[in-house]
Amino acid sequence: MMVVPHKDAYAAKGQGNLLAFLLARYPQLGTVQILPQTRTMRLGFFVKGSWKMESFAEFGSYLGENIGAVAQLAGKEIGCFDLRVSRHDDLSVIEIDRDTGSITLEEIALIVALLEEQFGTYLIRSDDDFQGDDLNWDDGAVQHVLEDISRGVHLEELFGFREEGRIMVFCKSTASGTS
Repeated sequence: MMVVPHKDAYAAKGQGNLLAFLLARYPQLGTVQILPQTRTMRLGFFVKGSWKMESFAEFGSYLGENIGAVAQLAGKEIGCFDLRVSRHDDLSVIEIDRDTGSITLEEIALIVALLEEQFGTYLIRSDDDFQGDDLNWDDGAVQHVLEDISRGVHLEELFGFREEGRIMVFCKSTASGTS
């Protein structure tokens, strides 16, 4: 007898691999999450130093305009763009929520580039080098997973981050024992 895994298992594996790939490719990305209840992807970045909240607000407007232009060129409508900043002493956490229905790999690259342009060396980057074998997905495969999650497939609540030179991706329902 042959057991064929459920289609959702393949989707969940692809989603987990997507988070790991994004963390490996973009060392500026501190965390990445898939939030199924809102069908959003949350990108987390860390900025060191003391910044005025007005700087973040201006950057959020600038980023929103650029993301809107990219979406318009791709013929997509943005369902969610939300930028939040929380401050912790000399560290600011920037979280950007984007709907899974319209986010693209090009947009993620643009977000990272604009954050680097705005915050320069204050944007915290991982020192770990995950190049080479860790990036064996090509852009087409990544875009395919992004398109899958945009089509309404079942989304797992996933959380990805770096720890001690490794990329970690957890499924909340599995990690909490509620699956």
